[in-house]
Amino acid sequence: MRTERLLARPLVPSLFTGLLRRDRIEGPLMFLATAALFIAAWETSSRMGWLPPYLVPSPSKIAEKFAATFGTMAGHAWLTAAEIAAGFLLATAGAVVLAALIVFFKPVERAVYPWLVILQVIPKVALGPLLIIWLGFSFFPKVLMAFLLAFFPIMIDTIIGLRSIETNSIYLLRSMGAGRLGIFRYLQLPNALPHLFGSLKVAITLAVVGALVGEFIGANEGLGYVLVSANGSLDTELLFVSLVWISAQAMVFYGLVVAAEKVCVSWHVSHRGTLGRPGH
Repeated sequence: MRTERLLARPLVPSLFTGLLRRDRIEGPLMFLATAALFIAAWETSSRMGWLPPYLVPSPSKIAEKFAATFGTMAGHAWLTAAEIAAGFLLATAGAVVLAALIVFFKPVERAVYPWLVILQVIPKVALGPLLIIWLGFSFFPKVLMAFLLAFFPIMIDTIIGLRSIETNSIYLLRSMGAGRLGIFRYLQLPNALPHLFGSLKVAITLAVVGALVGEFIGANEGLGYVLVSANGSLDTELLFVSLVWISAQAMVFYGLVVAAEKVCVSWHVSHRGTLGRPGH
């Protein structure tokens, strides 16, 4: 009886589950190991005098500067994070709504889409001075710059997701009595979500760049302002500290988008683990 129970257990799925768990542990460990080796080599090179400290300070000096400026830098980081979040959320909401209007209403596409393309091809850095003249050195030019950089990729991918539906699927839902709203809710929206989250992962990095560019052009505070000030005073340690803050901030935002993606589209093939990858 005991032997029959053992034979009845799904051995293959349990083996694959073990492999998936091992991959989840080994991935971060490999990253931490390579990061530790890189930092150790960097520190050794600095102590041996191979890297000039005024050009590339050692990790220990950067860590000391990070600790000494933590309070001040945290305040600048909060402001930049607010600019990024506001611009990204506005871009997401606006792009999704406009994409739906373009897909469902042809006049909107004909009237609006060409202007969006024209706006996209204009370098956003060139718009920065105009935004400063119009809006001053306030919070809003940075939010608008983050919005402009993040908007277009979200809109394009959402349009692709809403339109990439097989005709037979639409006919099937119509034969079951589904109207336009039902087709959107049960077919088009779920199909667009993977495309949307793919664009959001790109857009959040662009929103970070947009907020920093806005601070480069004109600001009195924020991480971009600190970078410009440190560059003017040739404070390379503070430059590296600013880069650490910016990188950490960008990784947190990216991680939040990835976490939301796993919750909203866990059913998609891209989130089925190793079993969905070629060669496994």
